[in-house]
Amino acid sequence: MVATFELYEDRAGKYRWRLVASNGEIIGDSGEGYTTKSGARDAIGRIRERAPGAAIPSFEDTHFEVFQDKADEYRWRLVADNGRILADSGEGYASKHGARDAAARVQQRVTDAGTEELDDS
Repeated sequence: MVATFELYEDRAGKYRWRLVASNGEIIGDSGEGYTTKSGARDAIGRIRERAPGAAIPSFEDTHFEVFQDKADEYRWRLVADNGRILADSGEGYASKHGARDAAARVQQRVTDAGTEELDDS
């Protein structure tokens, strides 16, 4: 199946890309606008470079994900085998390493953690 990257300017004046299959179906998009056309072109280049070797989670097992939020902070989330988010970091970290370390601390400590019920007041 052949696909084509379409690069376009949205209504807000931002540049975006979408990947369109030969049948016209949009199979991916930038998810964000870029201030310059060259920025969107660079993003397409990164997708071409990185997507072929990227891991695709199987969702057969519960797993941790580390991601960068809109504030450019890194966070972790625990995702169940059905794709639902079970828990998240609740705070951002300055680096991927910081978020990974926090997720590892959760892994290490959660089994033996006690439960304390707090009053509603």
